[in-house]
This record gives sequence, C-alpha cells and structure tokens, in this order.
Amino acid sequence: MRRTQDQYRRRRRWLALVAVPGAAALIAGGTGSAGADEQTDSLFIASPYELPLPVADSESGTAIQRPFEVQLQHYNADNIVTGGYLTVDASGLADVAEVTWPDTCTPDSLAPLTALCDFGEIAVSWSYTSVAEIRLRAKADAAVGASGTLRMSAIADSSFGQLNAAMAEVPVRIGDGPDLSLNQVPYLDGIAPGTDVDQPVRLSNFGNQPVDRALLTFFVSHGLALKNRYGNCQYDDVDRVGNPTIAIVVCVIDQPVVPGTTYDLSGAAAVRATSAALYERFDYAVQPYSDEAYQQALRFGEFVPGSGADLTLEPVAAPLTATALAADLDEEDNYRTTLINVANTADLIALGDEVRGKPGDIVTTTVGVKNNGPAWVASLGAGAQVAPVEVQLPEGTTAVAKPDTCFIPWTGGDDDGTAEPVDTGHYVCQTPIYLWEKGRNTFTFTMRIDSVDPANAPGSVSLPDNGIEGPRISDFDPQLHNNTAPLTLVAGRG
Repeated sequence: MRRTQDQYRRRRRWLALVAVPGAAALIAGGTGSAGADEQTDSLFIASPYELPLPVADSESGTAIQRPFEVQLQHYNADNIVTGGYLTVDASGLADVAEVTWPDTCTPDSLAPLTALCDFGEIAVSWSYTSVAEIRLRAKADAAVGASGTLRMSAIADSSFGQLNAAMAEVPVRIGDGPDLSLNQVPYLDGIAPGTDVDQPVRLSNFGNQPVDRALLTFFVSHGLALKNRYGNCQYDDVDRVGNPTIAIVVCVIDQPVVPGTTYDLSGAAAVRATSAALYERFDYAVQPYSDEAYQQALRFGEFVPGSGADLTLEPVAAPLTATALAADLDEEDNYRTTLINVANTADLIALGDEVRGKPGDIVTTTVGVKNNGPAWVASLGAGAQVAPVEVQLPEGTTAVAKPDTCFIPWTGGDDDGTAEPVDTGHYVCQTPIYLWEKGRNTFTFTMRIDSVDPANAPGSVSLPDNGIEGPRISDFDPQLHNNTAPLTLVAGRG
C-alpha cells in the first residue's frame, strides 16, 4: 500500500477533521467581481489529487469503466449562483483513457476530448454540488504506469456577478490491483429526533483485482444510535468512557469484493436520531483486510461482539452515482464523512455569580455555561468551540489568577507584534468542541477587590452568538434571554 498504517490511523481521528466531502478534495477557487466585502464569494472545484484507472485485461483488451464526479461549491449564503458551465479538457488523456461524456456535456466538434458542461443552481452548504459525472476507461494499449492530466475550469453567473473557479488539474494513471471505493452519501438537514436514517452506503471495487476479505470501520457521533448489531462486527458503544463523543464499529467481511461490482452497506450505516441529537456526524471507511489493520482498529475502544446475523455484501443492480475520488491504488476514497443535522434544540445558560468582600480581599468566582438540553451541541464538522464564554469582571476588581483557557481579546486596532492587549477585566474563555446535554463548562477566576462602591458597574457572563467558525447559538437555542448573567460585587464578608 502507498499509505502506512500510521497515516491511516491519523485519518481516523475524525473529531479534528474539517468536514470536506471526500478525504482527498483538491480545491481550486476564485473570487467574484463584487466590491463590498459582504458581496464577495468564491467558486471552488473539488477534485482528487490523483485518479487511478485499472489496466485493461490482457486477453480481452477491455477495462472497467469508472465514474469521476466533478463537484462545485461556493460559500456566501447571500449570493445566489444561478448556473454556469464547466470546461473539461481531457486531451492530456489521449494516450491513456477513453472518455464517456454525460448528457449535460457537449464535446467540441473539432476536439472531442474537450467538452462544455452546463450546470444549474449551486447551493451553499458544507457539501459540494455535483455538476457532471464523467466516465473514464483505460485504453486497451495503455500500460501500467502510463499517465496523463485532466484539466477543468468553471464559470458561474450569480447575483454578485460572475464567479470564476481556478483551473484544477487531476493526474490520471493506469494501475493494477483492487480499487475499493465508498460512495459519498448526501448530507441531511432537518431530521426530526426519533427518526430512522437509512443511509445508502455502497461499496464498489473499481479495480481489476478482487479483495478476498475487507475491513469496514464506522464512527458514529453521540446523538446517533446504531439500529443493527451484526455478529461479525465489534462495537464499543456500550461503555465509551475513553472516547465518549463517538461509537466505533469494526466489521470483518469474509467474502470477496469482486471487480466491477457494487454492494449494499445500508444496514450497517442505519442509525436513529436520538433525543440528544443535533449536529451529528457519521464516518465510514474500508480497506483490504489484514491482521495488523484489524488489531489497530480495535485499539480505539473497548469492544464487544454484535449478537445479530452477520453483515454480508449484497450486490446491487447498478451503483449509485459514485463520488469516486481514488481507490486502493491511492486509498483516497476509502474514507467518507457525512453530516446529519437534526431539528432539535439546546438551551444554553450563562452561569454568573455574586462575589462578596471588602477592599483588599482576595476572592474567587466560578462562571461558565450550562447546557439544559435536550440536545448535546458539537462542532464535528468545523471542529470549533461551540459556546465560548465572555467574562467581564465587576468594576473595582482585578484578576490575579485566571484559567489558561481564558485570554484578553485584542481590541486595539493594528498589531505590529509588540503591543500587548489592554487588561480591562474583559476575557474570552475557550470551550471544547462539544457540550453534553445537561453538561457544563466552568472557569474560576481569583480576584483582588480594590474598591466596593455602589456606583461600580457590575460584571457579566455572556455567550456571544457569533459561532466562532462553528454553529451559531441562535440556530439551536430557543431561549437567548438566559445567555447573559450578572457577575456582581457586593460589600460583605467573603
């Protein structure tokens, strides 16, 4: 294999990953022509770093055809991308591959390996929008190791003006071996708690060699419950003390994965959105079985075997539209991620305090955020903190000790690297990327009381609704009135 086991394990630490559909997305982008910052946008092409094609059979001269899906994305929700066209130049593959164009693509009459592909509206979301599925097949005389380059660019019309995506180049090479591939299932939004989600996960072998056994791994976030427990799978969701945000499933498939065949895995990917579900994530991976890979997979939890029937591979009549970004020859489409957003709420509450003392006293205060549920909150896509806490200490106090996770925000304009932020008693406290239902994050400050005067301004604890690259609190919190709490100083015995 090209990748080492250490590289594969690092990919599996999925809580730190940014949610980009397909683990191998090569993103090329360009900006629109609008002037104001709020009227700028970018158009991106998602494509693989490399695309392997299985070599043609030496006797028949035929090769397995594989799909290559081109996807686009833009980021500004205020901009409506109404449509445009994709230019695909496959002339660099003339000696390597045969190209089959979809109906949305019109080949150039003088250069049939170049085509213009029309596409419609491009939605704004964390997932990309498919605009064309091109099918490639190795030429009969293309030897293993032969290569060429596929080039693409895109132009779109939008309410902000014309958007131009930068040129994307995809190296294509001829390989020999198995080519396991998992399709990208759609991201889901607005799922009701208690809903069963039957995800149409498919496993394909786009290579020219079989795999005798396969190792499947699933990672399921806290708000999702697995519906099936197969006898040839190991589950660690019974007691998840060491890694409580996810459940891990490891399955050994004791049957061949045949070239040119697609199999149904929807039973293993079936989940239910629980009462705690909100922003959920489901990852799924495959690789050829080896004892080493199996033992490595079981290192990530405390596993118990499933009690049901074995998970078996059931061939499907025709593969779903495959987002085939690479294969075992490159391993880039052996790992997929999908997000399931549930129509649920989580009531975050700012935790304030009252501090008593007299001038000269050293006192402590503990403030923070509590999640009153019913859902947990997690930023499993962006990996950002979900509820940063802003603390304004009461007037008349000075912090003498603070948590390492709390810092003074810079508000002094341009920073040339020498100035220090001014300590006005205002701090921003960082929180993890998740907050359990009925859980809390707290921060303890040690303060010196300099003066106690009724005219002193009280302090506050607040939860800013800016998302900090993660979810906005107002998107899921139905009671924003309790997102601010007083932090007061009164005269008295501390």
